[in-house]
Amino acid sequence: MKVRTITLVLAMFVVCVSLHAQQDPLMGTWKLNLSKSKYNPGPPPRSRILKFEPSPNDGLIMTNDGITANGEKTHTVESFAQDGKDHPETEIQGVDARVSRRIDAYTTETINKKGGQTVQVLRRIVSKDGKTLTITVKGKTATGATLDDVRVLDKQ
Repeated sequence: MKVRTITLVLAMFVVCVSLHAQQDPLMGTWKLNLSKSKYNPGPPPRSRILKFEPSPNDGLIMTNDGITANGEKTHTVESFAQDGKDHPETEIQGVDARVSRRIDAYTTETINKKGGQTVQVLRRIVSKDGKTLTITVKGKTATGATLDDVRVLDKQ
């Protein structure tokens, strides 16, 4: 009886996560469209592929694979709790906390902070047809340079 109950609960969890992923237009794989993107300061990466997946508690996991302007391969996996609360950040230079939240069905926002002050604001907006993801990044780099990116990605 216990095995049957556990199996049923696990099956319900898998179905719920799958339904959430299907309903959230951000979920899936996205490829950077360099011709439509703007990197300030540059140079832009040679390529970038982002994959978004749901994580527990309405969070998300982002896998980022790319090639830098210098030809170096990059791979990172980040987890975001979209609860609107500050969480420690150790992977981004010049950032010690991150707060993420969902604004609406098509928009999420992440604020990167240093010493309690906002240093970068990232907005991810999925088009209504679900085919384009636009990420705007505004703020300062770790060296203090102005950051004003518009990154356009196509759904794969």
